[in-house]
Amino acid sequence: MFLAILALLLGLIVAQFQGAFEPKAPLTLLASRAGLVLDPGSKVTYNGVPIGRVAAVATDNSDPVRARVRLDIDPQYLDLLPANVQTSIQATTVFGNKYVAFTSPEHPSPQRVSTSTPIDVTAITTEFNTLFETITAISEQVDPIKLNQTLSATAQALSGLGSAFGQSLADGNTILDDVNPRMPALRHDIAALAELGERYAAAGPDLFDGLGDAARSARTFNSQRGRLDAALVAAIGFAGTGSDILERGGPYLQRGAQDLIPTSQLFDKYQGQLFCTIRNYHDVAPAFYETFGGDNGYSLDSTGTLSSIGVGNTYVYPDNLPRVNAKGGPEGKPGCWKPITRELWPAPYLVMDTGLSIAPYNHVELGSPIFTDYVWGRQIGEPTINP
Repeated sequence: MFLAILALLLGLIVAQFQGAFEPKAPLTLLASRAGLVLDPGSKVTYNGVPIGRVAAVATDNSDPVRARVRLDIDPQYLDLLPANVQTSIQATTVFGNKYVAFTSPEHPSPQRVSTSTPIDVTAITTEFNTLFETITAISEQVDPIKLNQTLSATAQALSGLGSAFGQSLADGNTILDDVNPRMPALRHDIAALAELGERYAAAGPDLFDGLGDAARSARTFNSQRGRLDAALVAAIGFAGTGSDILERGGPYLQRGAQDLIPTSQLFDKYQGQLFCTIRNYHDVAPAFYETFGGDNGYSLDSTGTLSSIGVGNTYVYPDNLPRVNAKGGPEGKPGCWKPITRELWPAPYLVMDTGLSIAPYNHVELGSPIFTDYVWGRQIGEPTINP
């Protein structure tokens, strides 16, 4: 009786130690492999905190190559695992046991994991046996004799070149030291190159259409090569004729250009006055048309006066020769005065030596010549200018 009670107590202690009396929520993992040291009882962590144990490891019935791992999770942590939780099988040390590690993703999903939906394992720690298997598979494909010959040839090629090889490594290290500070710019250029490639890819159809059009143009040139040759020959002949004309007419063209120099200098000297004349004509033209007509394009309104009955004296040479000593404009510079308006007061004036008398014409005299002069000639003195 005592032994039965003792065995029952020991069984209860072992069951409690194994977590038989703790609530569990089952989860299923699917992995490409489970590893050699992932055993039942291995811990399960979430961001480093233990939340359960591995219950069993078996092959997947639908895919014998894959492993199905069943987990027993504490129900209080089940609602903390998002549906897109990152799952991996890791090792505590190089040769230590493996465990299942859950990690929060960068953008957790609002949905939670389900006990009925398997979770895919994203990463599994590489084991030494896998590494050895890979190395063994590679070594089986290598011929030892050829490998020995290759190594011997490499040793002979590098014989006596140790210092040069070492210098090459040092130079390579220097180059890398120069490249490392430029890595951000290099990464930016690579990203920009990808964007450039996308632009070229988008423009690819247009580029190919352009190449197709260029091919058609080339075929057209090829089919019309006879006419092109004739056009080139004609162009050569025209060039020869033009060269002969320019050679003969060169001195005359040079003389004409030289003759234009004084005229150009005169225009340059009076450019301000020319501008004023054109501008003032634009302003005066409407008033001129209003007075004399001509805005209809074919007639003028003119009024005649018999000069024979007495008007102002006629032009007398050389007494009435004009003076052309006026120079300058506003502030003594070539240019135009402002238009005279009621706002511009007092009106500006420029004293000029032009021979124009500003004395008032306040006397009465007969016009010269009078009508008798047309019949019998000048009878009284010679023509004179106004006093």
